[in-house]
Amino acid sequence: MTTVPSRLKPLPMPGCGRAEALIATEPDARFALHAHAEWSVGAILAGVCQFACEGRPHGAAAGDLVVMAPQALHTAGASAGRFEMVMLYVPPTWVASTTGWPADPLPARQGAVWRDAGLADALGAAVAGDASRLPALLRRILAGAAERAPATAQRPRDPRVNALCTLLQDDDAAAPDLPALARRLGMSREHAHRLFRAAVGLTPAHYARLARITRAKAMLRDGETAAEVAAACGFADQAHFARWFRRCFGVTPSRYGREGV
Repeated sequence: MTTVPSRLKPLPMPGCGRAEALIATEPDARFALHAHAEWSVGAILAGVCQFACEGRPHGAAAGDLVVMAPQALHTAGASAGRFEMVMLYVPPTWVASTTGWPADPLPARQGAVWRDAGLADALGAAVAGDASRLPALLRRILAGAAERAPATAQRPRDPRVNALCTLLQDDDAAAPDLPALARRLGMSREHAHRLFRAAVGLTPAHYARLARITRAKAMLRDGETAAEVAAACGFADQAHFARWFRRCFGVTPSRYGREGV
């Protein structure tokens, strides 16, 4: 059986310019821990996907819909044999204007999974063909997610954690200088590490790597080459960058640059 490589497809979205759709077709694919700046709204069209969202395990099979909030940390693995999934990355501004959910701060929502084979097939068909149907389909899916995973109150985070997140997002270095960043916030390295991991669920180094991958994606979307992005975002070389990008987003940087813009 010949497997078609997974691909990204830009889609017009009235009111927000565009969204992106990942059409994942490779069996046994594994996605490393990552997050997206957009809402992830998708459907399993064939096979099974096992994933974890914010540390909670989920399983989704053909006919299931999946919704995850922006910045939700997740991993995923596709089943062997035939597999097909469409996953749309929808701007939070569009979701906020459509649903009334606040764009910032975002509602705290776990991954929602439920079965609606007709709606899943309709989403797949709209991604493949008539994208004008997407806004109406997305409204129905987001309403279903709200019923199954209602927003919960977010516990306020220590402002030093938020400040460290910002510093790590702005730092292009492959290995951020945590002792120096911690001193800027009046903490020891050890205290900053413990505080950050307890609040975010990641080490500062892992968070920084995810921030660089997310920044790299935006740079590719703006037309920069994979080599330029790898150097600008502190990766050891282009091959190292390509491995991490594919592990997180399912396609190579060069393929994303060709098809994702």
